[in-house]
Amino acid sequence: MKSVFRKIILITFIIISIFLIWKWKLVVYGFHQAKGQLSIMYYAEPLDNYLTDKSYPDSLKSKIQLVKKVKEFAQNSLGFEANGQYEKMYDQKGKELMWVVTAALPYQLENYEWKFPVLGKVAYKGFFIKEEAEKLEKDLRHKGYDTRLRTAGAWSTLGWLNDPLLSNVLNNTDGRLIELILHELTHDEVFIRDSIDFNENLASFFGQEFTKLYFKEANLTQSEEYKNYLDQLEDRHLFNRFINNYLNRFENFYRKIEGYSVVKKENLKYQFIEKFKKELSEQPFKNVEYKNYVQTELDVNNAFLLSYKRYSGNYYTLKKQLEESFNGDILKMLNYYQNNFNSL
Repeated sequence: MKSVFRKIILITFIIISIFLIWKWKLVVYGFHQAKGQLSIMYYAEPLDNYLTDKSYPDSLKSKIQLVKKVKEFAQNSLGFEANGQYEKMYDQKGKELMWVVTAALPYQLENYEWKFPVLGKVAYKGFFIKEEAEKLEKDLRHKGYDTRLRTAGAWSTLGWLNDPLLSNVLNNTDGRLIELILHELTHDEVFIRDSIDFNENLASFFGQEFTKLYFKEANLTQSEEYKNYLDQLEDRHLFNRFINNYLNRFENFYRKIEGYSVVKKENLKYQFIEKFKKELSEQPFKNVEYKNYVQTELDVNNAFLLSYKRYSGNYYTLKKQLEESFNGDILKMLNYYQNNFNSL
């Protein structure tokens, strides 16, 4: 009997060793991610600690109170579980905590993808260590991919853990903060393996519709905050619609230059992107921040274009589904997705 037990232990050890060697990079990455998340969760403090702290700014206390109300709305009006979510907050002290790397083929609108257990294929990779994100972005760029490195203000563990609030999100306007919380909570309710783009599109769509519903139920549709939110949303839709409508033009352009040399491709691509940026800057945005962003900060490549497709490419398809299949009832639409596409 002892001999059989030793053989089982030996076989188990060999299997684990083979897996660690085969997937060593993934294991190391998973360790750093778990360490980063657990560290944030460990040092996060209950929201009430901030609310009772006399030195903590009243303007931020009001944002914390708003988060509490939004969570209550999500549970009572949307039927979200949300137990334990956003009960604590990690004070970032104004610093960034997370960085996300995305990449795409240089002359084709196709994502570079990573494969993870449970989640399946994912078109972005997050880091709690900036240098690691920069190293990956640099490596992919040197291999010829279009790359994008950005910061992230929130994440979701899909309901597996109790996610803390990150203090920097309190700098958002009321409407944007409400939407962000509802977006992340939607991931806990609906998340489909190997469908990252759809998951993000759905969470974005529901986040916006639920935010409107929140203002309505709170009798705040006449408030300045709601008007500002709708104005910002209109600009975002204009921005995203312009990009998404241009995607076919990019695809046709890349097919046209397929047989050209790399040097010629790069020159023509630069000219095409400059034309894209010029036309985008001429759109009738209401908020000056969009004009400034387009004119001074916009770094366009395929990774950038696909990031907007990932979060908003299906907006009008989902809007049409809401009207035609659910008669404009966002709760019926939510119920449909909850029942048919449970979160991981």
